[in-house]
Amino acid sequence: MKFFFFALLINVVAIYQCLAQTSAVDTAYIRDYPQKILIQGYVSTNEVLLTSAGKTYQPNYPLNVGLGIDIKNTVINATFDYGVLSLKSNAYGKTNLADLQVHNYGRKFMLDLFIQQYKGFYDDGLGTHPIILYPNLSVSQIGAEGSYIFNGDKFSGKAAFEQSEKQLISAGSFIVGGGAYLYTLRLDSNMLISGRNPIRNFQIGINSGYGYSWVINDRWLLSGMAKIGVNSANEQELTGADKIKIYPTGFARGSATYQKPDWAVSFLMLINNKSVYAYQNQVQITSVNFQLSYIRHLDSIFKKKKQA
Repeated sequence: MKFFFFALLINVVAIYQCLAQTSAVDTAYIRDYPQKILIQGYVSTNEVLLTSAGKTYQPNYPLNVGLGIDIKNTVINATFDYGVLSLKSNAYGKTNLADLQVHNYGRKFMLDLFIQQYKGFYDDGLGTHPIILYPNLSVSQIGAEGSYIFNGDKFSGKAAFEQSEKQLISAGSFIVGGGAYLYTLRLDSNMLISGRNPIRNFQIGINSGYGYSWVINDRWLLSGMAKIGVNSANEQELTGADKIKIYPTGFARGSATYQKPDWAVSFLMLINNKSVYAYQNQVQITSVNFQLSYIRHLDSIFKKKKQA
């Protein structure tokens, strides 16, 4: 069911991409790359943090190595990555995880899809006490986050966060959006929160914010966007309430890019903050992504042989 839900959302992205091809663009602000193919290699880290009652529970997440390809005017736009090693020793426990994300940057609409499942956390108290392991603490986040860009003909999300276009003049835009998320939280016996049954929580909400790209010169581009809003959820008994409850939300991404006519190096950051209640205790769920990419623009993957 979870992967069916995710596949359905991917189909929504594909339909939107087809409809968005006719969106107008101000060529004084945005320019397309002349090359037909974009290939990127990257290293990244993805993690989900849980914070409650002054404690932060962290996973022993891996360093990922990935590869992506995008061929212009086709449906080929895919990335794949693999966790190569845990960033911390076995003393911090073992985290079993599945982290699948899709980020689509359209002319007027951005869509972010998440399937994240983490089991096994630790708390080191920022070095003030010995490491405490929570091997049975787990969280699942399945959801979608949409953002409508009012000034998409001048502010390019593709240039800021995908490097498939080039921002020529600094520009910004107000943004409105929303999201829908399904959470499942299972506690560990080492935690102070009393209650052992899993918490399930479905949320839907709205948000708004602003995005801006600063063109420093022909080589450097700094971009960012941030949204704040509220989600509502019909609480179940285990969450500590049996009525509609309102949650504050936050969503932000930023990038720093050095670009040349046929290649670029980019650092990307994404923070997605939501919360649920477990037995009267508020639990902040924060998804954090960092990615360092090398992007190459090509006309052909294989060079044609010269005629004799």
